[in-house]
Formats: sequence, structure tokens, C-alpha cells
Amino acid sequence: MLSIKDVSVRYGRSVQALRGVSFDVPEREVVAVLGSNGAGKSTLLRAISATLKLHRGTITGGEITFEGKRIDKMDPANIVLQRVMQVPEGRQIFGRMSVDENLRAGGLSADPKRRESARDRVYTLFPRLAERSKQPGLLLSGGEQQMLAIGRALMCEPKVLLMDEPSLGLAPQLVTRIGNIVTEINEMGTAVVLVEQNATMALRVAHRAVVLEVGELQLQGSAEELRNSEDVQHLYLGGHAESAEDSDADAVAAKKASHNRRVLGVWNG
Repeated sequence: MLSIKDVSVRYGRSVQALRGVSFDVPEREVVAVLGSNGAGKSTLLRAISATLKLHRGTITGGEITFEGKRIDKMDPANIVLQRVMQVPEGRQIFGRMSVDENLRAGGLSADPKRRESARDRVYTLFPRLAERSKQPGLLLSGGEQQMLAIGRALMCEPKVLLMDEPSLGLAPQLVTRIGNIVTEINEMGTAVVLVEQNATMALRVAHRAVVLEVGELQLQGSAEELRNSEDVQHLYLGGHAESAEDSDADAVAAKKASHNRRVLGVWNG
């Protein structure tokens, strides 16, 4: 469905952010993109959504195709019309607008006949938003704002949803909920490109995954293969393969908290 072929990206004249990155996003699958800070994960999503220019970035090589059509030369509005939507990092909602107004803004490019049904699906997925539909976005909790950012993107009924660090800054129980939401969205027929530093959650919900380091593709394969990779275990899973008892993010967080208390003698939450 979505194909990234030998894509390179530069910021300004000197910062090479991606170097020859290639992988595919099959229809109706979740592909996790893992990597440390500065690996190029957000740059990759900006390249797909054509928002690089907003950050003074440029694709210097390769191509990106969606359903066989090149999209790397399109502007962001045309990418949206292809039903490729991005949920940016940092819960960038319209704070002074109500929940319902945020959703209406997200559906402006959608078929007018389908906007109401799309909103109903968002409220079914996020009942908390339905309860707060008239409240300004800035009065929502961090988790609710993330739900609103995701729901706004879903108003266009995307074929591919690009999610940039959706669990960032959220409590462990909300991280688990976000992972479940990704699965529910995927089961509705939407392919997802999930950029995450929480590798445990990402590999739990993904079908396949890629690992970026310093702008280059280091590993790719099925989520199970990467869970069992010694490199991934060491760098992203705390040095051990994820067992059944660790599959829930709450259990993983509790284990890390217990370890920190024993080693440091202090726990700051």
C-alpha cells in the first residue's frame, strides 16, 4: 500500500537525517518504527506526509508511493486527500476549540455525507470524548488530548494513519490503552505506521517493525522476529525478551520501578 524506496532527507545544507531508507507498509497492517532520539523516526513521517518543508527539510533521494502513485512530490493537502493522515507528536490540538469543533476541523476534507458517521465512530472508540464534546480541548487531560488528536485524524477515514509517539508522556495504564486503540483502529481496516520509543507496546501491537539508527535502516522484519532479536532486546526491551507476563505495559513499568527502587533506593514516580 505504502512504499518507501531508498529515501534520503536533509535539513538545511549539512544535517543528513535519513540515508537510503526502504521498507513497505502492507494494507491493513501495523508497522512499528523504532529507534533512539535523533534516529530519524519523526523525519520519516514528515517525509511521508509532505510536511518536511515546515521544518526546513528536503527529500534528496528516493521516492514514496501510495497505492502505486508517487506522493513525495505532492503538497500536504493532497496527501490528506489521498487519505494518508498524520497524528503529530505532542498532542497538537486546537485548545480553544471544543472537542466537537476539533473533530469537525479534522473532517473538512472528508465526504460531507460521511462526516456524521465518522464522528460517531470516533465517539464510539473514545466514549470519554463524547462525554466532553462541548469542552475546550485545553481543559482535557493529557490522555484525553491524545485521544482527541487521534480522533481528529480519523475523521477523514484514513487508509494509512501515521502516529508519532502517541504514548509520549502518558502514564503506564494509558500507554496500554493507546496500544489497544492502535489495534482497534487497525481492525477497522486502517494501516498504521507507528513511531514509538515504547518498544514493548509497539511490538505488541505491530505486525512488522523497522529499526532506525542515525538515519539508517538497521533492522526490519516481523514484530516477533524483532522481539526475539538480541539487539532489540538489549537496546529497547531492557535486555530480555518479552515474556507473556510482560506483555502488558503496566507489568513492564512495575518491574522497572521495582528494579529502580532496589538499585537507587529512591523512586520519583
